[in-house]
Amino acid sequence: MTTESTASRTAFSPDTASTRLHRALRVRLCEGDFTPGEVISIRRIAAKYGTGTMPAREAIRWLVTEGALIFSDSRKIIVPELSHDRFHEILFARKNLETEVSRQAFDHIGVADIEALERIDEQINDAIAQGDLVSYMRGNYQFHFHIYRLSQSQVLLPLVEILWLQYGPSMRYICTRWGASSIADDYHREVTQALRRGDLTSFCEAIAADIEQGMLLLE
Repeated sequence: MTTESTASRTAFSPDTASTRLHRALRVRLCEGDFTPGEVISIRRIAAKYGTGTMPAREAIRWLVTEGALIFSDSRKIIVPELSHDRFHEILFARKNLETEVSRQAFDHIGVADIEALERIDEQINDAIAQGDLVSYMRGNYQFHFHIYRLSQSQVLLPLVEILWLQYGPSMRYICTRWGASSIADDYHREVTQALRRGDLTSFCEAIAADIEQGMLLLE
């Protein structure tokens, strides 16, 4: 299981089967492990993660309230399909919120963090070269949220996570359609180079450019 979404877990949230499953499913959605239109089975989720159906039902209903999943009728829960306009709006919101979260994180990013980001970027480049969309999506999520969590934001970071919950499945679909090689410009490298220089302006510009690249895939 990949790194959990730490912003969704605070010191006040209970550590229960349903909250643990909710956090795990959140990461999977952000990484694009689910596809738009996919039907979500409570029984299959419970079996996969070794929980009862009640915790699985609670976790899935929580994701429905966050807009990550929807009821298509009274008995079926699916991953929503986003329209072109809504997906573009989500990316616009991401650009603004994530640039600010990155700005807040800047002073908390140390040498060890930069080295970790560079390692993740190398893995992303390997995934792109191999056309491995699963590893690309996972690495992209890990790269961005390594930065964002360092902001320690209690307001903006949860909003960014909700945007990624709605963005991940559709972005995975778009990358499947166009191929990982469509991610041509390595703005992640510009991010780490700016951090090495201690250049806040270039760092934020590179984050924004990386998100804008996703917008271009919609045109």
